[in-house]
Parts: sequence; C-alpha cells; structure tokens
Amino acid sequence: MATIQSAAKITTILERLKGQQIAALQVLGINSLKSLSPSPEALVGEVVVAADIDERTISINTASHLILFDLQRTGRVVLLEAAEPYRLVVGAVRPTVRLLMSDGSGLDLTEPAKTKRITVTIAARSE
Repeated sequence: MATIQSAAKITTILERLKGQQIAALQVLGINSLKSLSPSPEALVGEVVVAADIDERTISINTASHLILFDLQRTGRVVLLEAAEPYRLVVGAVRPTVRLLMSDGSGLDLTEPAKTKRITVTIAARSE
C-alpha cells in the first residue's frame, strides 16, 4: 500500500504557489471535476493568495475563486519544477489533475490506484 503523504510535506509544496499566477488547470479524470461553473478556464491569470491543507483537502484561494482538491485516502501532490500541459502518452502514468503556473512550474495530483477518487471543486467568490 502507498505511503500517505503528510500534511506538513504538502504544506511545504503549497507554500511555493503563493503569489504565483495560474496558467491552466487540467482535470484529466473527468469524473474528478465536481463543478462546471465556473470552468477551469476561468482560473487562468488568477494569482494564488493562499494555499493550505486541512485533513486531506487542499484549498487554493485567489481573489475571485476558491479551488478545493480532495485527495481522498491515497492522493499525492508532486511539485513539478518544469511543467507543460499534459499530453496523452501511451504507457505513461497520468496524473488526475495538473495545475500549471505562469512561471513554468506546476503540481500534479496523482493516485496509485486505477480508480481515480481525487475531486476538484471550483467556486466563484462572492463580491
């Protein structure tokens, strides 16, 4: 069984997002996207003002949106120093979610199981 990633380790990774501009959010497991309005495209250009983890749920705040990633039991966060939009490659391990930042870095949210349980919720902030 996979080792569960600690909240402290995830917090260290999330600290790198603060002040960064979102370039794209790719939800590669369609069953993972739990909201359709606003769409992931609405996040492009938003700046991360806060990022935190509580239990196994990551929250990323921008001025206009709240993004929640529920890692469930076995989800992991992988920092990508150099990230590009995901392209399907036969035989490659596919992340469930890829968050791309404008500085060229990014995050992959991955799971060891074939059944993908990580969920993504995007909510617009009220004015």
